[in-house]
Amino acid sequence: MNHSFLKSKWSIFIVTSMANLGVSFAINSLNLALPLIREEFGVSQSDVSWLALVYSLLPSCMLLLFGRLADICGYRRQYIFGFGFFTVVSMLAPMLSFNLQTLIVFRALQGIGYSILISITQATIFKTFPENERGKALGINSVFVSVGFAAGPTIGGVLLNFFTWHAIFYFCAIFSVLGLIGTLLAMEDDTTEKEGRPKMDALGGLFFMIFIGALSVGINFVDDWGLSWRIVFLFAISAAGLILFLLRERHAEHPLLPLTIFRNRTFTLANCTCMLSYLTQQLTTYLYPFFLADVMMMSAYHSGLVMLTAPVTMMIFSPVGGDLSDKKGTKLPAVLGLSLIIFSCLGTAFFHQGQNLFYVIAVLASMGAGNGLSVSAINSSILGSVDTSMSGAASGTLATMRNIGNTLGIAIGSVMLTMREVHYRSAGLSEVSGYLKAQRDIFLFGALTAVAAICLILLIHDKKKKQKVTLSASQC
Repeated sequence: MNHSFLKSKWSIFIVTSMANLGVSFAINSLNLALPLIREEFGVSQSDVSWLALVYSLLPSCMLLLFGRLADICGYRRQYIFGFGFFTVVSMLAPMLSFNLQTLIVFRALQGIGYSILISITQATIFKTFPENERGKALGINSVFVSVGFAAGPTIGGVLLNFFTWHAIFYFCAIFSVLGLIGTLLAMEDDTTEKEGRPKMDALGGLFFMIFIGALSVGINFVDDWGLSWRIVFLFAISAAGLILFLLRERHAEHPLLPLTIFRNRTFTLANCTCMLSYLTQQLTTYLYPFFLADVMMMSAYHSGLVMLTAPVTMMIFSPVGGDLSDKKGTKLPAVLGLSLIIFSCLGTAFFHQGQNLFYVIAVLASMGAGNGLSVSAINSSILGSVDTSMSGAASGTLATMRNIGNTLGIAIGSVMLTMREVHYRSAGLSEVSGYLKAQRDIFLFGALTAVAAICLILLIHDKKKKQKVTLSASQC
């Protein structure tokens, strides 16, 4: 292979793509196997749901930590360890998991591998490509996340049809092995001398993990537990963790995330926009299968094909959004994309029984196009607003906000669906009519959330006028 290509920006792009493909494929592919795992181990539905929960919970807690660690210890070293760790865990999980508890532990370890890799993919692209290509590169890179999500149910279904759930873990390892080979061949050593490295604020990292961990668990179980003492306790622990984290970062000699970074309007508002955008996106992902199965009476297979519309459309429009952000700045593609998301939410809000399938597909395509246009522009804005010495921390923060948005989207969708269905059923509506009214309320809420995101985007300093945060040596 041509040596110049091996050391080019595009070979590094392939490394980040393997990371995105592997970790995103691992999310959706195993969900199909949960009923089979439940039957094999003789456990309940709530027990097996922990396999999905721990894979999203651990990254929420650790993305910022690993993002900052890469800034300190080097990106190449972290990719090598991350790909190697994810490969070993994915290979050992099916070999050694003879009960559900062991499998949950391996799934949690796989989530740590997710954190190590995905915390720095965006920062790697940003540091590798020149300014006039970054948005487009980030957009194309996000395509591989969509491909992983879309391929998860499809390839996972094929594997389960011919093999057991073990094959899903082995398939995940393929991406990691390819990523590891690519890292060894393509990435230059960027390790700094030990004497000149900043120190990691481990205590600050612990407080942040407590804050995000308790918050994520509380949000995930609020639908099951209601406003019980357990939920109140978790939210109190989360609040305490946040206060301790802020106090620690304010006075730490080497803060995990210097609080001065939040004085930058672009960084702060774009991160909030990112969270709101993913919250709205996840509302759609969560509710559409219920509508397709319970109202349109579609099979799981055909529902899956219809649901592919959004990620496929996002794949097409993500590079377009990134290219627009390179040429015109953040606001144009972000506002255009969020406007399409609003249109999609309003269109979904007024679905009815016997809805035309082509209209459903068109509304889903609008959601995918909106996400494709907005996400890459918002991501580029976040990473471009900070000094390159903090790219890893910024990338970790971005990924954390994305996970929080996804978690909130599922929780809000679940709680609102239950509450509004009860309300409309008590008013005398039929089961289907009550569901459609509840769905309408949720998607109107999603549209309002996207409107709030547009308001935040309009307040930021656009890419052409951004002010970077430059940290002093004492803060680094």
